[in-house]
Amino acid sequence: MQTTRRMGGYLMFCGMASLSVSSALWLTATSANPIGVSLAAQSGVKITFGTWLLASSVPALATILLLPLILSRLFPPGVTDTPDAPAIARKELHSMGPLTRDEWIVAVTFAVMVTGWVMADSLRLSLTAVAFAGLGVLLATNVLTLEDINLQGSTLVTFLWLAVLFALSGQLNELGFMGYVGGKLTALLGGVAWPVAYVVLLVLYVLMHYMFVSQSAQVLALFGVFLDVAVRTGVPASLMAFALLFASSYFSTITPQGGSQNVIFVGSNYLTQGELYRLGLLTTGFCLLVFLVLGTPWLLFVAR
Repeated sequence: MQTTRRMGGYLMFCGMASLSVSSALWLTATSANPIGVSLAAQSGVKITFGTWLLASSVPALATILLLPLILSRLFPPGVTDTPDAPAIARKELHSMGPLTRDEWIVAVTFAVMVTGWVMADSLRLSLTAVAFAGLGVLLATNVLTLEDINLQGSTLVTFLWLAVLFALSGQLNELGFMGYVGGKLTALLGGVAWPVAYVVLLVLYVLMHYMFVSQSAQVLALFGVFLDVAVRTGVPASLMAFALLFASSYFSTITPQGGSQNVIFVGSNYLTQGELYRLGLLTTGFCLLVFLVLGTPWLLFVAR
């Protein structure tokens, strides 16, 4: 029983941690990413699907490759060899049969949407328009029904609250509150070399996620402030913008409630609260280290 729990806990946390890092790999991977891109554009940093992927590729892929090895040391799974797993997986896939009509429509629609997001800049397409077009296709072909949407009412409420938070963030900025907070932080970092300011701001931004239960909420509240302070202290705007955007994904494991996707893994009951907090802090620290050591020189090279 204990071995099963350890194995399940290892797999669950691997899933939770890898999802947080893979969210940093793609611009469209999580709702916080497009929000951050919009805020970065207000500071003159233009980010497209392609530039994001290029900037994130080295640190994100390196972290994804190393995470299972690190977690196997931090939380040994108990079972290290499953020779029958490939045969069982093939058997289950065979029993599922070929793709259905609805599955083909979803697959093709998704492929076209991703292509649209990748080519959005050169084709002058709106990311939101591409998303709505994909939704329209699924509704028109009856793959997705109004009843399905009604069942996801809580998700729609979340998006409505994000819209309210985005508007609130904009108003706080217009009223000068963000500038006031930024001025205080700038004063504290006055006279500090920009590499030191860059590291301090990034570490502080990650640790402050302890006070947030949503990645998007923190991006809306703090991203613009931290980017502005960094620019004032001499940090290259593109470097700081990408570093904060990536951090807004990988810091989601720092607490069990740090990202909405965590609920699924936490609900498995394979991990205790203590294990979640301990592994979350260590994993987030490891991601921060990799993105600083590998990501910073890479960003200085590609994000000019």
